[in-house]
Amino acid sequence: MMRFDELVTVLRCLGCAGPLRRGGPGLLCPACGRSYPVVDRIPVMIEGDAETEVWRGYFRDRAAALGDSEAANSYFSLRSFRIVRDNLLKLVGPARGLSILDVGCGTGHFSEPLAGANRLAGVDISLEMSAFAGKKGLAAVQASAARLPFAPGTFDLVIANNVIQSFKDGSPVVAEAARVLRPGGRLVLSATNGRNLAMAALHRIERRKYAHLGVYSAAGLKRLAGRAGLRAASVLFFFFPQGTVSRIPGDARIGFLRDRLASTVAVEAAKPALQ
Repeated sequence: MMRFDELVTVLRCLGCAGPLRRGGPGLLCPACGRSYPVVDRIPVMIEGDAETEVWRGYFRDRAAALGDSEAANSYFSLRSFRIVRDNLLKLVGPARGLSILDVGCGTGHFSEPLAGANRLAGVDISLEMSAFAGKKGLAAVQASAARLPFAPGTFDLVIANNVIQSFKDGSPVVAEAARVLRPGGRLVLSATNGRNLAMAALHRIERRKYAHLGVYSAAGLKRLAGRAGLRAASVLFFFFPQGTVSRIPGDARIGFLRDRLASTVAVEAAKPALQ
């Protein structure tokens, strides 16, 4: 578990990237004088724009309606959330003694199993969701996935489960995840499959509903990882409602059926180790 004091040592100012220290009721950057409030031990380190406010409102309503529940994290159904979570945690393996970041941590139900044996931090755009995550052993920060307030090379493992589709341009999300990874660290990145035949049709039919969602595929996630300096080690395809999962090496051919029928895709990528 990551203690609050330990969390502060790896946080960095959004303005000048300088280290922070406690200052009164919040955190202060000695270098530029910028301050950040802390609410119930959750540093508030987020800068809003119109799109950010849309998503903050969405997750605020979701937290109010569904509370501290697994269902609050679900895009399709509770069953699909559990299938993705269980298989991505299986991909992570028996992690112990690692520094881990859960990007878009929601209520913390996804990464909670990693909390006891590791130093686990979580960021979420929603203060309400962050508060729920803080009860499960995550050192929570209210922040954007596209602007992570952490020092470079902080984490051994970054998990970004079904958060990238909240951004029309996912490049900053993956670039930030790569930046905060240590050399040799891993990123596990998943998204609703925009190449899925049913999803592609829904995007065209219900344009207003999906106006704020980015569209990503397995190949697209691999490209983003490559641009961020990461190497794809494996790709996972989740088929819902069947509940089946297929995994291939990162350099293997994706194939038409996987590309068009998988409901969710995930890429495991590694940051090159120092020579």
